Amino acid sequence: MILEGNAAIGQSGGPTMVINASLVGAIEAAREVPQIRRLYGAVHGMDGVLHERFIDLFREDDELVEEIRYRPSAALGTSRIKPDETDLARAMEVFIAQDIRYFFYIGGDDSQSACHALSELAKSYDWEMNIIGIPKTIDNDLVITDVCPGFGSAARFAASAVQYVSCDAEAFGTCEVVEVMGRNAGWLTAATALGRNKPMDGPHLVYVPEVTVNPDKFLADCHQVYDAYGYLVIAVSEGFSFAESEVATTSEKVDEFGHARLGGVAEALADMVEEEIGVRCRFDRLGNMQRSFALTQSQIDLDIAYAVGDNAVRRACNGETDVMITIQRKSSDPFVFECETTSLSSVAGQTRYLPDEYINDEQNGVTEAYLEYARPLVVPREHYPLSLPNYPRFQRFSIEPKLEAYER
Repeated sequence: MILEGNAAIGQSGGPTMVINASLVGAIEAAREVPQIRRLYGAVHGMDGVLHERFIDLFREDDELVEEIRYRPSAALGTSRIKPDETDLARAMEVFIAQDIRYFFYIGGDDSQSACHALSELAKSYDWEMNIIGIPKTIDNDLVITDVCPGFGSAARFAASAVQYVSCDAEAFGTCEVVEVMGRNAGWLTAATALGRNKPMDGPHLVYVPEVTVNPDKFLADCHQVYDAYGYLVIAVSEGFSFAESEVATTSEKVDEFGHARLGGVAEALADMVEEEIGVRCRFDRLGNMQRSFALTQSQIDLDIAYAVGDNAVRRACNGETDVMITIQRKSSDPFVFECETTSLSSVAGQTRYLPDEYINDEQNGVTEAYLEYARPLVVPREHYPLSLPNYPRFQRFSIEPKLEAYER
């Protein structure tokens, strides 16, 4: 059944350097299909849907929209709302009131769960609509898809950052521990190895959360590297732990999705290394720069992100619903991909961990197979300007609410 009406799109969870390329891909595709009369942008994701805070994306200038493609972080604003039954029912009321027949949500596994829940709920309403999830996450941990939009650029930043601090540590003959995002999946931490061109280059040791490490072996590995090269650089995932005990200072606090807040492992390991080796050991957390440092945008990543946004709109208008767009790699050199789909239920709540064949036998680094997987994804953006970009913002043409104010 071909539906005609309005569409809405939102951004959710931790942003990426290329999340707006997916948004622009969807905007430009929506302008070309007759089924979509207006495309509304939900301000701050699900929060915007629940409170009817929409902007009319079709009223934005074409040139401005094209520039938004390269803006890091979420141009519409994001949120980490995990909608409950009341929220989902409210969202359906909003969709009906605003004649929204298509909904697109750009996010990770929790966002895909929300999409699936909405899709299931819509079946019980006398309201036909198509809902499609658009993937994104720097963690690269969504199942089924070969790669997640956002990972390639974050991988490029992480590899570059560790390269730079390695030069600094080598200059002083000291040690450095760099903490990388990724929660319980080591894809991004592993990417720091892309910057290691010679044996004495950092990172010398790479620890991912898929393996637990013996503390004595960890210190022995550190000694061996320092004795060999006169300095030491370690890349470690925020979800790292020793076999005997938790080193990561996992907070009792949780985010809005219910995940424990991670962080602090680099400082804990740096203290251990400094005491053991007897030289200064600094630590760094790459923090939010991993998802927002747009000077390391990858061209492949931008292309993938745009494609999933464009493809989502076109598939929805052809009648597809309750699916997430996936990337399937056809070749690595050159990198060629196609957009396909998988059911939202197959992705929701699932985590793709770094496979064993990508972790070396010593469990302190990555294999060539991982480097072959990741290397094509970090190609720098073409024709990047030398000066710092001046990023635009949407003019935000608001849509008048048609329901009573919502209290949450």
